[in-house]
This record gives sequence, C-alpha cells and structure tokens, in this order.
Amino acid sequence: KDPRAVILQSLVEEMFDRFGHDDLYDVARAIEGEAESRLGPKGIYPNVDFYSGLVYRKLGIPRDLFTPVFAIARVAGWLAHWREQLGANRIFRPSQIYSGSQPRSWMPIEQRETSPAA
Repeated sequence: KDPRAVILQSLVEEMFDRFGHDDLYDVARAIEGEAESRLGPKGIYPNVDFYSGLVYRKLGIPRDLFTPVFAIARVAGWLAHWREQLGANRIFRPSQIYSGSQPRSWMPIEQRETSPAA
C-alpha cells in the first residue's frame, strides 16, 4: 500500500475527529475496502490521492478547483520528468491504446448541472 496514503488516511481521520465527521469518509472507506479485497491480491491499492478530495472538501475548496489544486501539487514533478526526458529522449510510460467512449459533444461549463456534492 502507498505509505503516503496510510499517512494521509490517518490525518484525515484526525481531521474529522477534530473538525466534524463527513459521511463521504464512510463511503470512501467502504470503497477502499472493496477495492483492496478485489485488487489487493494483484498489488493494486489506492494511492495518496484517494483521500485528498476529502481534505479539499473539508477545507472548503470548491469542487471545480480540486483538479487544479491536484495539478499544482505535481507541477514540479512533471517538469522534472520533462527535463529528464529532454536528455534521454525516451517516454516514461508504456504504450497505451485508448479504449474509452468515443468523442462526445462538448457543453460549456456554465450550462452543466452542478453536482449535489459540490
């Protein structure tokens, strides 16, 4: 298991103990338990980011800013990989084939429905 996730999970528990519980934490724990029972034998576990959304939510960060906050925390690492790749000229990920849904129509964010969890 990602040791950072273990640390953040304990900090999240402490945060909810001190500043009030969030039912979404119970949902996250149930999902984590199910994922670990199904994927743990394959060595797949939630990483540190699994609980970061709960922290952002408790801090009052708007949901539409979760991704930018997530990205800001990683920019230095992404740039380090980029600089390293400039010298080595090799890709740092396996070849991938997209198998998701086909192109969908785009809707401006102002016209989208807001999530009840926001």
